Order: sequence, then C-alpha cells, then structure tokens
Amino acid sequence: MLKYILVCILALSGYYAWTSYPISHGPGVIIPDKPKLSYTAWEKPFNLKGNTLDPIKSYSAEVRILKHKRYLFDDRKELSPVDLLVGWNEMSDERNLRFVHFSISDRSFEINYTKPPIPAQSMFNQMELIHIIPSTKEIENDIIWLRAGNIVRLEGKLVNVQSGENFNWNTDRKSTRLNSSHQI
Repeated sequence: MLKYILVCILALSGYYAWTSYPISHGPGVIIPDKPKLSYTAWEKPFNLKGNTLDPIKSYSAEVRILKHKRYLFDDRKELSPVDLLVGWNEMSDERNLRFVHFSISDRSFEINYTKPPIPAQSMFNQMELIHIIPSTKEIENDIIWLRAGNIVRLEGKLVNVQSGENFNWNTDRKSTRLNSSHQI
C-alpha cells in the first residue's frame, strides 16, 4: 500500500513540475507586434453560460504566455476557467524574463524583479492579464494545457460581462490595450 501512495505522490509531483516549468525558446525570441484591436460595430450582446456578454472590441494577437493560472474553486471558473498573463516585444524575450517573477491570484497579477530588465512602465505596457472565456469545450481543453513559455495566437472579442451571480467584468471603452475579459 505504501508503494502505491509513493507512486501517486511521485506522479503528482512530476505533473506539478511539468506544468510549472516554463518552456524555453532561448534568448532573443521576441514577439514583435502588440495585440491588434478594432472596435466591433453593431454587435449585439449574447448569452454564454448564463451570463450576458457585450462585445466591445475584436482582437488578434500573437503573444508569449508569461504565467498561466487555472481556477478550480473560483466563483467565476465556469465562465472563465483560466487567466493568462501574456507579453510581447521585450516582455517576450527570455533575456528580460529571467529577472522577473510573475504571480496570479484572485484574478489579478503581481510582478517582482531583482533588477528591472527594461523600464517598469515599458514592462507594464508590453504585457496584459487576460481572463479567458472559451466559446467551446475544445478551446477550453486546449487552454487548460497551456503553460508559461508557449507562444500562441489568440483571436476573439473583448467583452463586458454581466452576470446574475453578482459580478460584472467591465472593459474601459477608451482603452487601446487588452484589459479585461476576453472571449476566445
């Protein structure tokens, strides 16, 4: 019996290490372009999983995942099971990322660094936290298995969310950056 418990502990430790360890591309690998946003014209709000989603902008981006957080016990996990902290330009280069530590908790992120690899304002202008709202189960399954270091192409809508469960996620309509809830 002890053998089986040790095997289970070893398997869980291996899984945790694999999902926590970032994918390396080597220094100099950079995603050069920031996300592209365009206003959605005349799109009507729609319902998804009991929530009303109001499309604000369309976006398209190739980004590097800096941190991935899957929610298992969060109130909003049914709608948005994953948050992705993504970066582009200098925040996609491993030469800069080795000095930075990211953490995601309670649908927000923190950044800590020993020495700023680039000016702090530039770091914040080249990364964004995205609350992913997958439109299909297949997309949700793909997103769950992403990990830090993956380079991905995201396309979807920036949306405001109104829920009957006493929470709303709103996007600043004047923003030129991705900054709130996103449907993929």
